[in-house]
Parts: sequence; C-alpha cells; structure tokens
Amino acid sequence: MALYRVLWALHVLGGTVGLISMFVPLCSKKGSRLHRRAGTIFVVAMLAATLSGVVMAASWILAPEAFATGESFAERRTAGVFLATLGMLGTGGIQQMVRAVARKRQIAPNPSRLDLAWPAASIAVGLGAALVGLARANWLIVVFATLTIATSIGSLRFSLRPLPTPKSWWYQHMQGAMGSMLTAITAFVVFGGSRWVLAWIPAGLSWLPWIAPSALLVPGFAVWTRIYRRRFGELT
Repeated sequence: MALYRVLWALHVLGGTVGLISMFVPLCSKKGSRLHRRAGTIFVVAMLAATLSGVVMAASWILAPEAFATGESFAERRTAGVFLATLGMLGTGGIQQMVRAVARKRQIAPNPSRLDLAWPAASIAVGLGAALVGLARANWLIVVFATLTIATSIGSLRFSLRPLPTPKSWWYQHMQGAMGSMLTAITAFVVFGGSRWVLAWIPAGLSWLPWIAPSALLVPGFAVWTRIYRRRFGELT
C-alpha cells in the first residue's frame, strides 16, 4: 500500500501537470522553442500519469478487495479495466508523438522493438477490455477499447510502412498528442473531477461526463488535422 500511495501521488501529479501544460504546445507556434519545451514537459508528465495508472489499474484488477470502497469487487475490477485502457491509450499517444518527430527525415520504416511491442500490447489490452465491456454491457469501456485498438493499429502501420506523404509524420504527431490529451481530460472528468461535474448535471444525464470529452474532441481533432492537410496541399 505504501508503494501504491507513491504511484497514486505520481499519477495525480503527472496528470495535473499534463492537463496544465498541454495548452501551451497546442496554442504555440509549431516547432518553436516554446512548443518543444512545453511538449517535453507534457510528454514526461503524461508518461508518469499513464504508466502509473496502468500499474494502479492492474492492482485494482488483481486485488480488488484492497481498494474497493463502498462498491463490489466486480465494480472495482471493471474500473481497473477502464483505467488500464485509458493508460494504454495515453501512453500509446505519447509514443506516437515522439516517434513521429523521429521519422521527420526518415521516409523508410525502421521500427524499434518498442514501436512494435507497445502497440501490440495495447491491442491485446483493448481486445480484453472490449470483451469485459460487452460482458458487462459497459459501452464506455467498449468505446475506449475500440479507440485503443484503432489507434494502435494506426501506430503499427505508421511504423512499418514508408511515409505516404512528406507531412505524414506531422499528422501522426498531432494524432498522438490528441489521443494523450483526450486521455488526460477523460481521466480527470471521470476519476478526478466527477464530484464537481456531476453537481451541475441532472441525475438522468449522469452518463454524459463519461462520453462528452470524446464526443466533443474527436470530431474537433479530425477537423484540425484536415485543416493542416489542406494547408500542406496533401488533402485527398
């Protein structure tokens, strides 16, 4: 439990710094010193939050009796599956961000072991989470499991194939950043800020905070990527 409390503190600190710092690279000039430095802070903070989150989720799944407070062991395990899915999605997004920049001047694929292993692990976690979500009729888990699988497959394709256009690395970098931001915001709304959020929402709409970040941000991210594709003359 002492180790768990350390992980929890690291998770909260990393998530808080990630939430605050993500707006700087998002709004600053792309490629500028400010963008790079704030992006580095975001990467480190989110890695701390997501990796500690995955370990915490494993603890909830393997030993729910130690962490269940006013809920059944099955409910704690289900929450652990959701947290693990978010953690894998967020870490995968960070990996996409970093590796995309590394391929800026490298058209031919040259994937590292981590480039292949982490997306493969994320796909495995996503498939397991999807089965749990279907078994428990928890559609939130199904949605995020599907998103994790889809982004991991995209990451593998990016690592194994030549760049189809000169700016493909840019879009991959953006998508990784967006996935990590979505993870941070969803985790905050669901786990961290639910008490304040639910206070402003009618009881019949208590499910809304769980899907609102994805419903709002995913289409916005798609439009944003399309804008850059048009700007670079690569919109097909």
